[in-house]
Amino acid sequence: MEGGLLAVLGDAAKVAGSVAGGSGEAVVDVSSANSEVEAAEKCAMQRAKILVANMLQRPEQLHKVEQYRRRTTRKKASVEAMLKTAMQSQLDGVRSGLGQLQISLQDLQEVKKKQGEVEKLLSGVGGLGETMNGLREEYVRYSQYLAATENLKHIFTVPESIDKTQKLIDDNNLLYAHQCLRDLENSRDDLLFELHKLPHQNPNDTNMLTEYFADVNKLSIALGKQVWVVLQRTLNTVRKEPAQLVTALRIIEREERADEFALQREKSSGFMPEGCPKRWREKAMTVLENSVAVRIEANQFEDRDTNKSWLIRHLEVTRLMVLEDLRVVKGLCVPCFPPHYDIVNTFISMYHTSLANHLLETVESGLEDNEFVTLLSWVLNTYLGPQLMGHPSLGLNVNALPPLLEQDVLDGLIKKYLSNVRSNYASWLQKALELETQEWRKDQPPDMDKHGCYKTELPHLLHQMVQQNIDVANTISPMVSYEVVICSLQQLRQFADRYRAAIMAYRDSYFADRSQIQYFTTYMIALANSCQALIDVAQLWRPLPTENPPPALNTHFNALIKSYQNQQQELCSLLLEEALVDLAPKFSALLTPAWLTDPEPLSTICLTLNDYFDDYQHLHPKNYEQVLVLAIQKVSVRYTTALLQKRITLKTQDDRKRLADRVIEEANKLEEVFTNIAGERVRYDSPCDVIRALAEVIKTPDTEMLNLELPPLKRRYPDMSSDHLTALLLLRGDLSRQQVRLKVQEVLEAASANTTSQAPRPDTIFSHIHITTSMFA
Repeated sequence: MEGGLLAVLGDAAKVAGSVAGGSGEAVVDVSSANSEVEAAEKCAMQRAKILVANMLQRPEQLHKVEQYRRRTTRKKASVEAMLKTAMQSQLDGVRSGLGQLQISLQDLQEVKKKQGEVEKLLSGVGGLGETMNGLREEYVRYSQYLAATENLKHIFTVPESIDKTQKLIDDNNLLYAHQCLRDLENSRDDLLFELHKLPHQNPNDTNMLTEYFADVNKLSIALGKQVWVVLQRTLNTVRKEPAQLVTALRIIEREERADEFALQREKSSGFMPEGCPKRWREKAMTVLENSVAVRIEANQFEDRDTNKSWLIRHLEVTRLMVLEDLRVVKGLCVPCFPPHYDIVNTFISMYHTSLANHLLETVESGLEDNEFVTLLSWVLNTYLGPQLMGHPSLGLNVNALPPLLEQDVLDGLIKKYLSNVRSNYASWLQKALELETQEWRKDQPPDMDKHGCYKTELPHLLHQMVQQNIDVANTISPMVSYEVVICSLQQLRQFADRYRAAIMAYRDSYFADRSQIQYFTTYMIALANSCQALIDVAQLWRPLPTENPPPALNTHFNALIKSYQNQQQELCSLLLEEALVDLAPKFSALLTPAWLTDPEPLSTICLTLNDYFDDYQHLHPKNYEQVLVLAIQKVSVRYTTALLQKRITLKTQDDRKRLADRVIEEANKLEEVFTNIAGERVRYDSPCDVIRALAEVIKTPDTEMLNLELPPLKRRYPDMSSDHLTALLLLRGDLSRQQVRLKVQEVLEAASANTTSQAPRPDTIFSHIHITTSMFA
């Protein structure tokens, strides 16, 4: 230590010598330092010259020389003071370090002195171990004798103590029985421990002692059985004899402390008594878990063969039992169990696990029909709802509970449920269609609703079918409900194709032999009304936008409604088909030479339309409007087509005027018929105007006036083609084909020149009239 202190002092002297300009190696350092200082001084002088030159560039700055000098002097004094302060702090640090080194040197010298004294004292300890061997053996022998003496009374009374303990167990006096058992086990373990400590222990002694205490293990097993019985009946025992439950728990806690002592002794000595550690607390938890599982499984009193509602009854009994059990646990078990058992959460976890396992077994065993709905609704709603785990009396945080069934299991159940829904729809819809088609062939008209419209039972059946499935799905979850709605829409969309095929077969059967079906028209009216009813009913299944339905749902809704709208339009057309078939000969008789003197064809047409529309009064208002507009269009198209087909030859102006007047007269009659039919129910644009306009072109006396009549007609009916114009002009009979061709070309060119926009051409009656001028060749 002294050498170290001298080294430090020597280093300090060298530093001082270098600062003062000493000799030796320090001289070299000082020389190099001096050269650096000289270079720095030169650099500083150059900078000073530049600074002074910059400050004294103008004559008036000479007056400030004294001021610059004082400022520089102050800066110099300040820098020198800072250097002195820094040097003083460094010297103080060196002085403090030297003082601490001196103290350390003194401490080391003292330690060295004490170490020498200890080494001197330990030099005589070498043979002390051999001298103490005898004492050690005597101590071990004394310990064994002491243990034997202390347990002597127990050794002699072991058979008597065993009988006493067994009697206490049989009498259900468990606490005293456990005390006696612990005394026996302590005596046995102490003696075995003393034998274990012997350096050369005799196995025969250990075996003999173990055999002598063999019945002690049997007592432990018997006592454990009694404790497990008490724990198995925890929920019943805590109601009637809570003291008995507390006794069992005290015994378990004592055994836990004994296990801890045995484990600690094993770490220090390597000795572990036979049968230890018992781990009765773990066994107690296992017993409680098994008792919970048995309670859940044992409440299934029925199966599918004895009761179709077995699952509903079983889950309801399970709900009531679990709720009551958890109430008992929270209200009565908490004071009996030690706090570290956390008995409420422990039982909740046990019931949750047992329920999950039991429900999984139920799923794996196979479910049928509505059993999927029952189980899904119970798992997703009832279990976590206020009826069970969310009951106010329990006060649980249901969000902290794990899922009762894994998501893949739930997805599988939902998938099977939807598959069952599709299968049920297939059979139900087929039966509904069979009943519907049978009703069409009855010998009595269909029923009427409160508005006097014919109807069938199909919309009501489909609505009930779909609504029941939606109501059932709502008991599960909104997601499943949306899936069921989509499934229902898909099935009804597919049903629409089968429904149409049945209607077309019904129509073909009727027209093959019209005498076989008495009420064809009324049932076709009812079918058109049914399509409208299905469209209206479908709107009831559409969820509100605030419910955030999946985007696919709206697509399926639109597809379904579009499908039945097309079916409705086709049915309206089929309704008119019967009337048009009846009137076909009358339309063929129009615009013929005989027609000029025979008003019967149009009169028959008007009477027939009135008769059919008397039946059409039983249509839904939307269907009635559609049938009326369609009838006006078809009658007008057929009349106009007959006019343009040149069934009659006109030679003179009188012939043209006579035909035109007759056409206008019949157009007015048709308009009157449709006006009476429509009444206040339908507003429409009369297509009879086009018939009158064509008649005006026919009876125009001067062919030059046609140049004024045709362009407005073309503008009013932009889809009027060259064939239509040609047929109209050729009907007059006073123009050659060349003249007709030129006038048609002029009209088309004028119409093309007046067309300024590229908007699509609106459809008028002429879009439905297909005629070629080749028939006039």
